[in-house]
Amino acid sequence: MSFDYRRLPAVRRRIAAINPEQDRRVRLVGRVIEQRPGSFMLDDRSSVVEVVSDIPASGLVCVFCRVLQLESGSELRAEIVQDMTGLDEELHQKIWS
Repeated sequence: MSFDYRRLPAVRRRIAAINPEQDRRVRLVGRVIEQRPGSFMLDDRSSVVEVVSDIPASGLVCVFCRVLQLESGSELRAEIVQDMTGLDEELHQKIWS
């Protein structure tokens, strides 16, 4: 007997559109505006969110996150942080707006 493990896809979301009750994994593109110990603040022009991560991040990034429900709200935990240096931000905003 084999067990096939598959992760849920990371759905492309704007920060303001994340629904912790429905979303399990999300993919965000934004600019790191502040690095903190164990986390960073991400701004995608729709909102700003704290992403829990031990992965250092700066500049423009794409972050694959797990959305975790907590007793008092929710939390985004980074699984993958991809450097997006060179991405045309204005064109990206037009496509995803």
